[in-house]
Amino acid sequence: MGVYGKGDFKVMGYDLKKEYCIWLGYMHILALGGLIYWFTEERELFINSIYMLAIFHVISGLGITGGSHRLWAHRSYTAKTPYRVLLMLFNSMAFQGSIFHWSRDHRLHHKFSDTDIDPHSMNKGFFFAHVGWLLVKKSPELVEEGKKLNVQDLLDDPVVAFQKKHYFKISTLMCFILPTLIMEYTIGGGFFYNFLMSCFRYCFILHTTWCVNSVCHMFGTRPYNDAILPTENLLVSIFALGEGWHNWHHEYPRDWRAAENKWTKINATSLFIQFFELLGQTDTNGSKKCES
Repeated sequence: MGVYGKGDFKVMGYDLKKEYCIWLGYMHILALGGLIYWFTEERELFINSIYMLAIFHVISGLGITGGSHRLWAHRSYTAKTPYRVLLMLFNSMAFQGSIFHWSRDHRLHHKFSDTDIDPHSMNKGFFFAHVGWLLVKKSPELVEEGKKLNVQDLLDDPVVAFQKKHYFKISTLMCFILPTLIMEYTIGGGFFYNFLMSCFRYCFILHTTWCVNSVCHMFGTRPYNDAILPTENLLVSIFALGEGWHNWHHEYPRDWRAAENKWTKINATSLFIQFFELLGQTDTNGSKKCES
């Protein structure tokens, strides 16, 4: 570990993205402070905070699961503009990178799953698959393969393009400002308290998403293909709104459910998509079990 060349900071041969390391570290410190603050509050505020955090967790989670993952990365179902705008805003609340970048990297993940070209390959260790891949610069090989991907559908999507152009402003509003204001004017507690709660919720949804890349590539069952690393994990599916049925998903990545159609497969995202299908906003008829 040390300093190399033009200020690049390397750890175990990886070039760290210093700004993002600082950002994540700062957010986790604020989240920890919020957690401590939360447990010192009166019972009523403590309970009400749970309700509000759960609501925002689901909203931001759906922006990833139903939005950047199933709708944009895999194109497993289609949706009308009002729904797409709604999912774009939900996605911005998660603050996990623009829909364009998230979807592009996810397509790489499926194309080169658990190889050296996989952005978050489990072959590089649990920590790397969970968060380490975000802390380091991409290898030249990975960057080159990313350029070869067909992402024209993302480039041509006006909703994706709008978010990409205004990403920082939209995400700051949706992830921190709006939740803080809503919580303050509904349950109270003070702006500082509710800002810390927003930071805690942000870090929680980050780790929930990351667990799909790490936990679901190590712990669980492999009933559909035992020759690959992705697994079926109930606990991750509960918190990640149905994204933990990962062995099925890697076998059938274009299935809009991202899971076998059984009542035992807890899948909040699928219920959300089906609800909007009743409203005429989504269409799942194009879903096929095929490689993406």
